[in-house]
Amino acid sequence: MKRKKTFLIIILFMILLLIAFIFLSGRQKKADNLLLPIDKLAEKWKGNQDLPSSGENKEIDIPGFRTLVFYTNRASQKVNFYNPKENDCLFRLTLYADDKELWQSGYIQPDDGYYDIEISDPLEIGEYAGKLLYECYKNDGIQLNSAVVSFKLIVKGQ
Repeated sequence: MKRKKTFLIIILFMILLLIAFIFLSGRQKKADNLLLPIDKLAEKWKGNQDLPSSGENKEIDIPGFRTLVFYTNRASQKVNFYNPKENDCLFRLTLYADDKELWQSGYIQPDDGYYDIEISDPLEIGEYAGKLLYECYKNDGIQLNSAVVSFKLIVKGQ
């Protein structure tokens, strides 16, 4: 009887260990993706594929930068805003400081740009969250895509 009881205890202990192992190993695999479910339809990227097109699927170059420096209490500011010559679309640029619009361009042809702009409200000394919105258009006025370049806008004394 004592032998039978010991055998049952060993069997129960082994079953509990097996259940704990299954439970813990299943949880560990799911812990990596606990918050964001992975899309099962996605596949390993092997580079761009050939797509059917009308011959108009050309990439648009968008210039970016990390910082822009302005001088305080001046409407006239120096910039290097341009539409790269490789593009075959028009740009319209809109400049923001802390989500407040400061300036908007007209439509810029490729290989044209601005060195001097007049902002609507001169800024005080400090750092601002700068954004430059690039809107892209075909010559016939059809809007293509747009992009936002975020940067640090530093305003300093003269």
